[in-house]
Amino acid sequence: VEVSAGAVLGMLPPMKPRYYSISSSPKHSPGVATVSVSVVQGTSPTGRRHLGLCSNYLKAQACQKSFPPSVMPSLPGGPSGKGMPLFTFVKDTGSSFRLPQSDVPVIMVGPGTGVAPMRGFIQDRVADGRRENVLFFGCRDESDYLFKDELQAWEADGSLKLFVAFSRKEGTPKTYVQHLVEQKKALMVELVMKGAHVYVCGDASKMAPDVKATVARLLSEAGHGEDCVDRMAAEGRYCEDVWAAQSF
Repeated sequence: VEVSAGAVLGMLPPMKPRYYSISSSPKHSPGVATVSVSVVQGTSPTGRRHLGLCSNYLKAQACQKSFPPSVMPSLPGGPSGKGMPLFTFVKDTGSSFRLPQSDVPVIMVGPGTGVAPMRGFIQDRVADGRRENVLFFGCRDESDYLFKDELQAWEADGSLKLFVAFSRKEGTPKTYVQHLVEQKKALMVELVMKGAHVYVCGDASKMAPDVKATVARLLSEAGHGEDCVDRMAAEGRYCEDVWAAQSF
């Protein structure tokens, strides 16, 4: 049976939208919304080269593609001179993963691109003069150290307590964010007792459960009950934004 390319395309379901956390705050950069995206690429178990559809498309937009000659023959850069625009939308998902209105401490755990919403949170908090901000950031090595200069600048001016875990850095013991959370037990307990909100963003399969178990154990050992994290979650004080990681 011969089937035309058009017929095949007509049978395919529409592509689902991809949602990325905004990694900036309008209080810091009005009129601009940034996203921090990990470009998905690798070899599948069957040996096929796999390229993430949306992440690679976004990567390609950095080239500022010109308009096709049939569209803008005399002005390939378009009216703005910046090439073809990329249209997107902002969606309020109704998630509880948002900053508290009150001036309470904020503890953030975000390995890899899980740091994206945390960067926006910190920008927002710094703009409001709220300085009790803690970030546990996980990287494989220095090449994964996203926003390094920005994070270290906040740390230097006292707006952020920054703890960075490297899992594959040469000459450094393998460390994950949950290990740093455990090392900073006293700080964690102190801030939670001051009403801190905890935010965890990243891998749902391993990282998030390990972090949650670590925080629950630390608070239980400090005498706050085995269900302390569950109670915090019910109160909107322990929030997760997690997804299934892709591996090849």
